[in-house]
Amino acid sequence: MNRTWAEHPRVRRVVDRTRQSLVWRIVLEVTEIRLYDRALTIAGQAFIALVPLLIVLATLLSSSDALAISDFLIDRFSLSGASADAVVSLFGRPPSASGGLTVVSVITVLVSVSSFARSIQRTYEAAWRLPAQGLHRTLNGLEGALLLILALAALGYLASLADKLPGGGVVAMIAQTCVAVPGWWLGTRLLLSHRVAWHLLLPGAVISALAQVLVSSAGAVYVPHLIERNTERYGVIGVAIALISWLVILALLIVVSAVVGAQLGAALAHRESPDSQETESP
Repeated sequence: MNRTWAEHPRVRRVVDRTRQSLVWRIVLEVTEIRLYDRALTIAGQAFIALVPLLIVLATLLSSSDALAISDFLIDRFSLSGASADAVVSLFGRPPSASGGLTVVSVITVLVSVSSFARSIQRTYEAAWRLPAQGLHRTLNGLEGALLLILALAALGYLASLADKLPGGGVVAMIAQTCVAVPGWWLGTRLLLSHRVAWHLLLPGAVISALAQVLVSSAGAVYVPHLIERNTERYGVIGVAIALISWLVILALLIVVSAVVGAQLGAALAHRESPDSQETESP
């Protein structure tokens, strides 16, 4: 087959420009970082950390309806009937619970959260091509991962207030973005152990925050149907299946955000470098 067209100067010019483009670099980096494998690992560890953490919180909090974890989830996703009962069964505090926590339960939660944080941190280090560090790195990773979790919880809480705010969903999305941007900005800084300048992290933080707000808004519609469908089929375990499915989507968001943020930061750093300025000058 004649492939001389591939050697045409214009074709080669287009190919070279495509390979040098930001989108192409992101696609290559996503492939190299093994997007789906990393997302599955993060989602699995998030689930292992999330369920024990919510159960422990439900034990620590008051048994009143206003503070119950299960009630918050039911209200957040507007659940009712069998799906609401399944959430109460999974996360609700048993009536006979004494309120005490065992050492094993606390250790389980700490180990699970630590593993989850390390997975996210390794993903960001791989995206930014930074080497791993010691104990100080691990502590920063925990802080960064917990900050992202808090940002996600804050977004969920703000979304639940959408009907009560003037302007409804639009105002809620603006408020979510205002919370998400600094959350991702500081969270990324901690995950990378302060090894990347603040201004290089800002573009990725903005993109990640906007993506999270959009995904969270979609989740408010998608997750209730997912929980109801799985609850009808599998009962209480259906709630767990729905949660792990949604966590996979959020994990994909985290991995893609890490890659996009790293590539945007690298492009910004390249523009600021003296060598780049000399090359671009006439």
